[in-house]
Amino acid sequence: MKKVVPDPPSLTLQDAEQCDSQSLDRAAVRRALDYYLHDHKPARPISTAIFAIPDSVNSEAALAQASDLLRCAVASASEAGDGLCGLARDRVLSVMHLVELARAYVDKSLDGVAMH
Repeated sequence: MKKVVPDPPSLTLQDAEQCDSQSLDRAAVRRALDYYLHDHKPARPISTAIFAIPDSVNSEAALAQASDLLRCAVASASEAGDGLCGLARDRVLSVMHLVELARAYVDKSLDGVAMH
């Protein structure tokens, strides 16, 4: 088995002797801050999104679609919960309850949109 050995530091011994500890500390802090404060994931352009909802969709159609999607989520959670027991079943059924509640709010909003 070969062990991967990292590259040696880019500073030579003479360069390292000329650097004072304060400048080395500042460089280390700068590298650490750059690593932790910047998002390393590349930005994903909107054109590559899996789902894109056209701007032409009206509120009523969007709410109706959301209601259908939530109904499917309730059915999926219900099926998943049937095969489980204990705490796992409780979690899945809790998700099902939250989705049903969200669907009730969407349906109520849809009733308000249909009346206007």
